Amino acid sequence: MLVFSSVMMRNNTRVRVSISILLTASLQLVACGQATQQDPADIVFLNGGIYTVDAERSWAEAAAIRDGEIVAVGTNASVRDLIGDVTGVFDLQGRMAMPGIHDSHVHPLEGGYEQVHCNVWDADSIDLLIGTLMTCDRNHDGEWFNAVGLDLGMFGLIGPDNSLLEGIATDKYVFVDASDGHAALVNDKVLELIGYDADTPDPHDGVIERREGSREPNGTIREAARDRVDKLRPPRSLRISTAAMRDAVKLMNSYGITSVYDVWVGEHEMQVYQSLDNAGELTVRVLGGIIDEGVFEKHTGKDFERVLHDRGNYESEYISYNSLKFMVDGVFEGETGAVLEPYDSVDHHGVLNYVPGELRERASRFYDLGMQLHFHTMGDGAARAALDALQYARERGSEEHKSNRHTLSHLGLVDPIDIPRFAELNAGASFTMVWGNTDEWTMNLEIPAIGRERVARLYPIRSILEANGVVLGGSDWNYGELDPLLSIETGVTRDNPYGPRSPAEFEVFGEGVVDLATMIDAYTINGAWQLHAEDLSGSIEVGKRADLVVFDRNLFEIDAPEISEANVDATIFDGRVVYRRPD
Repeated sequence: MLVFSSVMMRNNTRVRVSISILLTASLQLVACGQATQQDPADIVFLNGGIYTVDAERSWAEAAAIRDGEIVAVGTNASVRDLIGDVTGVFDLQGRMAMPGIHDSHVHPLEGGYEQVHCNVWDADSIDLLIGTLMTCDRNHDGEWFNAVGLDLGMFGLIGPDNSLLEGIATDKYVFVDASDGHAALVNDKVLELIGYDADTPDPHDGVIERREGSREPNGTIREAARDRVDKLRPPRSLRISTAAMRDAVKLMNSYGITSVYDVWVGEHEMQVYQSLDNAGELTVRVLGGIIDEGVFEKHTGKDFERVLHDRGNYESEYISYNSLKFMVDGVFEGETGAVLEPYDSVDHHGVLNYVPGELRERASRFYDLGMQLHFHTMGDGAARAALDALQYARERGSEEHKSNRHTLSHLGLVDPIDIPRFAELNAGASFTMVWGNTDEWTMNLEIPAIGRERVARLYPIRSILEANGVVLGGSDWNYGELDPLLSIETGVTRDNPYGPRSPAEFEVFGEGVVDLATMIDAYTINGAWQLHAEDLSGSIEVGKRADLVVFDRNLFEIDAPEISEANVDATIFDGRVVYRRPD
């Protein structure tokens, strides 16, 4: 079933922007001549290294766009006839253009809220963390003090102690969301509000971390324990969320992103996207995954059923909500990722968020509705549970739905026995490869939790590729890095894209590298495959929608450690220039 029909992909003429305003000196206009025989193009690219990502992975010098559609790809000479008096002409001067980026797993609204809440993403020391929080507190109003981006890698497996919050927003409820989105640090005022104390048992699908040698909560809460506090925070306003999403979309465009799979959607997110779309400000294609009931749910019971039933009211030419997201497990750093063999740090197998049989039945229900299923699966136990559920649904479901594409995301660990099942079950494997290098997080959290041998097998992208699985690229922003080049580089090198590390201390990863073409496929044509849109996007071919990104250098002509240093010069969405790099 096509998620994006030809109607959904057509050019949105409501928001046409004058090409003559958007084209910049960095993409120099060249002399234009009157087109003959054919109607002139809106935009023509000349003198480029245009990596088409077609079936032959061919290169072209030139391409032309008219009414949001690619109408010519080839040599300069073959395209020049399409230049008219008002055609905008990009002289690429050898720079690289390729299809727009598909982000196969992302949380745009959460990313937008980085600029609304206190942002501690860059606080890489405890002193800097405390200083940033204190600075934010001086300018903060409201009953709840919210911060985002706490780096758990600075702390051990039991997480930070809320004593570091002393003197910060003492009269407020403090909620500092961790960078993984699965934990938070809260102050004593929040613990009192929710009723977490020494006598409170951990929820079956969550963790209340304790101070060493005691049952007293230390302020770090995980999974369902975090989620319950999150639901006490004041609801977001449509006005603020729309502004946050507007900024998020602009930022995504600045990284060449033209299509997203938003995997944490409820009615509020639907309203936000609709608001932007109605204003002509939505410059990405969106497949939204409605989050299932359970951990991190947005709706339950009759309310969930209402949102599921009414989702079509929020769809448009650029938006579909024909997807259901399952949070199957947690994460390794919280010892909540579901693993087949026990953790090294504790004698248990992590957490499966569904009781036996429940995931299979729920997956089967939404499969039978023709929906695309998206599973959060960090541990190999979770990956097996998701694949089992998908196999169960396919074996019992209608033949007409077997062509649907489904996704398992993260895939920190996958048992070798399960590797071939991705291709067998028509399931894509979404990786955030920037996590696949060795850093402080690896040394302080992952190795203590699951051991060096399993860490060396994390994110088995090459194994799934070699078993004919479809590999996808997802940022997991705002819990991962939005810039796709960071993950593309890491997939090729398995080194830290931010700079060199001491081999003696940090050399853990080393297996599972793939080539640059594979990583580009993951973010382009494979992403289009995930959305059932490979006939309409994902490559630069005649008849497809004109979603492109232009880099300031050819990624194939530079050393792999320099890939993440490339800049996006321009992003074209549906034939319109929606981003240009400032001079």
